[in-house]
Amino acid sequence: MNNIQQKYEQLTAAQKEIFRGYGLRQIKHFVELSLPKIESCLPEHAIVLGLNLNGQVQAVNQLTQQIYLWISDQQWKESQIQSSHIDLKQDFIQIWKTFDLEKQDLIELSHIHRDFLGV
Repeated sequence: MNNIQQKYEQLTAAQKEIFRGYGLRQIKHFVELSLPKIESCLPEHAIVLGLNLNGQVQAVNQLTQQIYLWISDQQWKESQIQSSHIDLKQDFIQIWKTFDLEKQDLIELSHIHRDFLGV
């Protein structure tokens, strides 16, 4: 991948944190594979907010403000608690666009953020 430093510098602080925490492989997987499946069965009037501190996808009903958490078996579960911190879906998508991950092979992305961060 070319110009990784330049692309990284274009990210916001929150997006850099997502990059460091998840890596490009997980970001690509979330945007291309998980989101379409998750969003296809959202409760009515709900939108995906992002991932909470527990790594669960969190959504909210825009009319009632009811919170939902994605659980296995393609189900949403109502929750009474909204996470205080959410890695936003829009930030994942922006990273995906910035690094042009649509054109990258998933397996080839495994090492990139570790190499870049010197981990």
